[in-house]
Amino acid sequence: MRATTANQRRLHADIQRLLATLMLRDISDPRLQGVSITRVEPSKGHHTLNVWVHRFNEEDVKGCMAGLERMKPHFEHELRRAMPRCRIPAIHFAWDKAFDDSGRVLQLLKDLERP
Repeated sequence: MRATTANQRRLHADIQRLLATLMLRDISDPRLQGVSITRVEPSKGHHTLNVWVHRFNEEDVKGCMAGLERMKPHFEHELRRAMPRCRIPAIHFAWDKAFDDSGRVLQLLKDLERP
């Protein structure tokens, strides 16, 4: 896999910022309240953008992902409108499990501190 250039990293940061703004401004679906975009990375072939999301209240992950999939055409349209000179690949939403794992590691460390 090729390394991402500084311009590509800047583009991904811009896309992450625009998506976060769109989520705050345009979403009224209660399933998507409190969803955060944790990172944006290209796929191996650079044909899609993997948008990693997480929400601290994990009671309905499937509903949250379904809501994001439903909003995907709107997000892609708004990104293309905001960045007309850039080729915006298709978006793929994925749940970021790293936050869940980090919470477990922190809990294990706290348990070790107790006498």
